[in-house]
Amino acid sequence: MELQEVEKRSKISGGETRREEENLVHDSSIDYKGRVPLRASTGVWKASLFIITIEFSERLSYFGIATNLITYLTQVIHQDIKTAAKNVNYWTGVTTIMPLIGGFLADAYTGRFNMVLFSSLIYLMGLSSLDNVTVRPKSKALQHEDVSTA
Repeated sequence: MELQEVEKRSKISGGETRREEENLVHDSSIDYKGRVPLRASTGVWKASLFIITIEFSERLSYFGIATNLITYLTQVIHQDIKTAAKNVNYWTGVTTIMPLIGGFLADAYTGRFNMVLFSSLIYLMGLSSLDNVTVRPKSKALQHEDVSTA
């Protein structure tokens, strides 16, 4: 039931439809079918807990990677300190600008919850590939002595 229909009914019939109107969300939100959602069935804590959990996990992994990235690039990948610092700055810049791009895409095309889900899946794939690099020996960078024999 759309908001305009509810307003018309409230003018005509009075009290009963006013209670229906109070049950609807009035912030121009619509559900995936284009209807005005009911207040009782909208996200509230279900959506909030999902976003809080995702955000906590993202921050935890971000700062865990950020603190060890220079060491990893210089000691494991064998980059000189100048190149490693440049790569860390690039990584920091990309991770800083991606929320703006994601916000634009969410507002213009996908919707906020679909974008949160999509970006969470991409982030999870990146973290799992990083985990694979540390666990599987063939996907690790060549050690310094391995380069001379190759």
